[in-house]
Amino acid sequence: MSKLIVLSNRVSLPNPDKSTAGGLAVALQDALNDIGGIWLGWNGEKIENHHDPNFSPTEYEGVEYITCPLTEAQYSGYYCGFANSTLWPAMHNRADLIEYQPEEFKIYQQVNRLFAHQLAQIAHPDDIIWVHDYHFLSVAHYCRELGMQNRIGFFLHIPFADLNIWNLLPAAHSLIQDLCQYDVIGLQTELDQKQCMDVCHHFLPSQVIHSNVLNYNNHQITIQCYPIGINPELIQKVAQQKKENPNPIFEFEDLIDQKTIISVDRIDYSKGLIERFNAFEEFLKNNPEYHKHITDLQIACPCRMDVPAYKNLYELIDSKVDFINHEFSQDNWQPINCSHETVAHDDLMKIYLQSDICWVNSLRDGMNLVAKEFIAAQDPDNPGILILSKYAGAAEKMSEAIIVDPENRGDMIKALKTALSMSKSERLERYKQLMQGLKSFDINDWRNAFLKDLRRAQVLPIFKSPLRKSYNRIVSY
Repeated sequence: MSKLIVLSNRVSLPNPDKSTAGGLAVALQDALNDIGGIWLGWNGEKIENHHDPNFSPTEYEGVEYITCPLTEAQYSGYYCGFANSTLWPAMHNRADLIEYQPEEFKIYQQVNRLFAHQLAQIAHPDDIIWVHDYHFLSVAHYCRELGMQNRIGFFLHIPFADLNIWNLLPAAHSLIQDLCQYDVIGLQTELDQKQCMDVCHHFLPSQVIHSNVLNYNNHQITIQCYPIGINPELIQKVAQQKKENPNPIFEFEDLIDQKTIISVDRIDYSKGLIERFNAFEEFLKNNPEYHKHITDLQIACPCRMDVPAYKNLYELIDSKVDFINHEFSQDNWQPINCSHETVAHDDLMKIYLQSDICWVNSLRDGMNLVAKEFIAAQDPDNPGILILSKYAGAAEKMSEAIIVDPENRGDMIKALKTALSMSKSERLERYKQLMQGLKSFDINDWRNAFLKDLRRAQVLPIFKSPLRKSYNRIVSY
């Protein structure tokens, strides 16, 4: 019997005493819990360059975890370098932040080859391999070099850049060639799907067989949109559970007379934090009647602090928060409560439940699960309101949120005023529609749709109408 092998850059190692923070880790954990399999990746540790990374297995509740450390050189060149100083800004349309070093690209390839060799050691011929995110664009290439004929799928959790950006990357042709060694390429949105098709067809002598199928070197590649979901019923249950000995990051008991805005972001230039703080500052300046009656709760988790752009942004955000609080604080009230702590996923759902407004302000985002999880965590009888950037992938299917342009300060201020004055009946109607969408294509549907297409990738009946109906179902919730 075939098994599923998942490869991602970071692996959430099992720890019953510690909840994961969310995002990709939670999505993959939920996807593996039901069906078992192997989860392969980096354990987050670094070793000295003269040591070779060794893979270590552990098993927990039906899932085998196989992880290894990275050497200092691999961490610097593969992770901080090519992955996060070249690919990440490129995929988020930040041409001004793209840094390309040939040596870093070489190390990126070495790490991709390292994990391909490990896959070759652990995979049986009928196993299904599911590779995740921009860290591993080239893994399938090295798997094929090793003679592996397994069905190998790839899912990109971040946006897919357009052709203009790809043309700026010296390694673009090589990377697109490698990408087309996968059998199925999954993207978050219909726009990402289209841009991926256009880029692959541009760089390669490929034949477009269908709107979502390419033929390259007698190999068919399905390029399809699978918008990642969540488990709304579980999140709602977790949010409402009473917790013994709670250790709240925010004291909601002290905020009873406040309208609370919650935002949860990694400190990343793609998240639009500075733009949102600037809008909030102007809102406070022009609407003094809300002073002492509104509090912005921000969880801003530092990440990639070894990358200069991230370190600089961290300092800028802290400075901005301090300025706003100094400018507007009165008595015991300060407008922004910003925490840099990583909050356990279960605790985060409880914060969502107690918050009046969630504000997602991404300048560019693959999906953004914060938006979906906030809605799922709400009290059905008295739900909160979602302000959602039009540039987040989630906006494609969550039109009942207050959709906002994060680059337009006036639009953001208007959205906040709308949220603050919205009637309960309108809140209830928006919530009802949003929950229906979340339930119609949840985390299990996402997993099953992708794996179903991956399993049949080699015998794809392109022109049969049932297949087209299946694809329509995937993108129409």
